[in-house]
Order: sequence, then C-alpha cells, then structure tokens
Amino acid sequence: MEANIETNRYFYKRVLQIGVPIFLSQFLTSLLSIIDTVMVGVLGEDAIAAVGLSANFGFFFIMVLFGFLSGLGIFIAQYWGSKDFKNIHKVFIITIIVGTMISTVFFVLVHFFPEFIVGLYNNGDDLVQRAIIKTYAVDYLRIISYSYFFMAANFVIIMLMRNTEQVVFPQIISVITVLINTALNFVLITGRFGFPRLGVEGAAIASVISSGLGFTMLLLRMKMSNHKVLKVKFREYKNITRDFINKLAHKALPVGINETIWGLGMSMYLMAMGFIGGSAVASVQISNMVMGLFWVANAGISTACAIMIGNKLGENEIALAKSWGLKFTKLSFVAGIFLGALLFLLSPYIPNIFEDATIEMKTNVRWILLMFSFYIPIKFTNAIQIIGTLRAGGDTRFALFAELIPLWFIGVPLAFILSIYTTLPLWAILAIVNVEELIKFVIVLRRFFTYKWANNLTSE
Repeated sequence: MEANIETNRYFYKRVLQIGVPIFLSQFLTSLLSIIDTVMVGVLGEDAIAAVGLSANFGFFFIMVLFGFLSGLGIFIAQYWGSKDFKNIHKVFIITIIVGTMISTVFFVLVHFFPEFIVGLYNNGDDLVQRAIIKTYAVDYLRIISYSYFFMAANFVIIMLMRNTEQVVFPQIISVITVLINTALNFVLITGRFGFPRLGVEGAAIASVISSGLGFTMLLLRMKMSNHKVLKVKFREYKNITRDFINKLAHKALPVGINETIWGLGMSMYLMAMGFIGGSAVASVQISNMVMGLFWVANAGISTACAIMIGNKLGENEIALAKSWGLKFTKLSFVAGIFLGALLFLLSPYIPNIFEDATIEMKTNVRWILLMFSFYIPIKFTNAIQIIGTLRAGGDTRFALFAELIPLWFIGVPLAFILSIYTTLPLWAILAIVNVEELIKFVIVLRRFFTYKWANNLTSE
C-alpha cells in the first residue's frame, strides 16, 4: 500500500513538473492571441477574417512541423529513458534537416503564391468583401513567411529540451517571445509611440521579430549549457546509417502524415465555412482562439503523458507505463468535464470581449462555444491517446487511421455539404461535423485497452 501511495505521489509530481510549465506558457500564448485579435479588430471584420485565414495556413504549417518532428521526438524520449546520448544527438541532427526542408517548402508556397492560398479559403458571395480580405491576407502572408524558418528551428530545440525533461527554460522563452510579440503588435498595428500605423502588416512583422529573438535565446542556451544532452556532437552525422533512418521513418512517418492530413482537414473546415461568408470565417477563428485557452490544459497533460510514458518504455518498465497510461486517460477525461462545465458557464460573456465585432459574430461565437463545451471531454480523451499513449509506444500507424478516417470520411464531407446546401446555423453545422470525434473516441479507447501500444523502441 505504501509503495502504491509513493508511486502515485511520484506520478502526479512528474505530471505537474512537466505539464504545468507547458500549460502556463501555452495559456499565455492563447490569451495573447486573443488580445492580438482584439487589436486587429479595430481595423474591422474583414481584417479579422484575413488574419484568421492566414493564421489557419500557419496552423497547417505548425501541424506538419509538429507531426514529423514529434514523430522523431518519440525516439528522443525513449533514448533519454535509456540515457543513450549518441542516438539522441543523431535523432536531433535528423530533426534539423527535416525541419529545414519543411520550412523551406512552406516559405516558397506562402511568399511566392499567397493569392492562391488566400483563394482556397476566401469563397463568400460578397465580391467586395472578398477583395478586401484578399488584400489584407496577401500582405500579411508575404511578411509572415520569413518567420517559418525561426519557428522550425525553435520547435527542434524545444522538442529536444522537453523530451529530455527540461521543460522550464523553453517555456520561459515562449512566454518572453509572446510578450515581445504582443508589445510589438500594440505599437505596430495601430501606430503607437511614434511608430507607423501598419495594420495587419504590423502584426506579421511583430511575429517575425519575436520568433527570431526566441531562436536567438534558445541557441544561446544550448551554447552556454553544461548539460550533456544539449552539447550536441554534430560529427555524429557520420554514424547515421540507412538502417537507423529506416527505423525512425517506420514510426515517425505515420505521425507526420497524420498531423499533415489532420491539419489539412482543419483547413478544409475553414474552407467550407468560407462558402457561408467572411463573418462565419471570423466567428470560427475567434471561437478557435477562445478554445485554445481551454485546450492548453490538455496540451500540458498530453505532453507529460508522451514524455513520461516514453521514458518508462525506454527503461523497459512496461507494466508501469501501462498503469500510467490509464491514469492519464482518467485525468484527461475528468479535466475535460471540469473545463467543459466552465466553458458552458462563461460562453454568454466571452464574446463581449470583442467590442468591435458585429452582433452576428458575437452570437455565432456564443453558440459555438456553448456547443463545444459538451465536446471537450471527448476531445481531451482522444488527444491523450493519439498524442500521448499511442505515439509514446510507437503505435503510430493505428493512430494515423483512427484519427483520419473519421475526419475525412465523415467530418470534412459533412462540413462542405452543410455549408453549401443548407441554411443551418453555424453552430449547428459544427455540432454535426464534430460527430467524428465521438466515433474516434470509441476507436482509440478500444485500442488503448489492448495495450498493443506499449513497446520499447530502443530495443528494436
């Protein structure tokens, strides 16, 4: 009994040590994203819609980046469990190469073909509104594209630190970066303290500068640290064999494909909303930002789950990893119920924060948030399985099909059919579309309880 109590204390202590710093930094990031939207809101509904469209493609970039690099991060977490520094450094070198390739592709697309990208989302019937949104969005995209290289580099370094249980410093840098970004937005969007009034272009410039400063601070941390895992020996690239790459690709590629196609699916949702009009797009974008404040709790728990279970599997403590997986499942569902109830209570008041939004937008946001409050426990549980337990043990192919089949065969078709051919309220369309989350919930829980995901990849 005493051993069980001590194990439980250790479990929750590690969850707090890893999850809380991530929760706090991402909460601040989400909160300040809302503040940024309020700042852009002074330029009008079209500006909100334009930045929302642009940010959605940026979100797609982050999902692709997260997918391929977090797939490689599975191995860093497990090699950390077995304290295999040479292989950690080899995986890190590969992540640098992959991150550079992904950011280059997205830079070329966004910088040289912004009109095409905007056209994918901007499908409303009001031609004048479409033209204004396009102008704003194209200007924003051409500038923001430069931040992609910094974002990729930041993600690679932060992933190395998080998966080796160094979570505090990267979160401090994230907070500093967000504060700098918000301060720059304040002076550049509306032209304060003698700075020019740059509108949406100012928001893009702020993002580029802040992400560049974040990269500089992370790089200095690596240079100045005495921690063995951060003293990356780049000469290890000579020891990267084809078999080693194939081993990583076998588990990491399904994660990359998963997040890429999932991110594309989220983009398809916004494209579908574009057929309703700019107001619908802006309403969904604002709702997603608010949901981000609640989603950060799951981000902290899911990250802790992936790291802690990955470490234990790497140490070959399979039974303990299974036990912790069950604890994480219960924890995420309970957290989802609590936060869903909180969102339900706050949903009538949150839209009033956006003073410059139209009555239609505020009404849409209120009902969307009210609807999402019922889905939060389901979404939390799905995320803890796909991002946490299944990936931690390398069960990435099952996670790929479990997430994408409901999304693409149910969610995406319903989004377009309901947006184009019905006059249902926006919240009702989103409620029906999210039925795919219920189907996914059943699939991933059944897989979890088979425990086929609990594998030590370092011994393969």
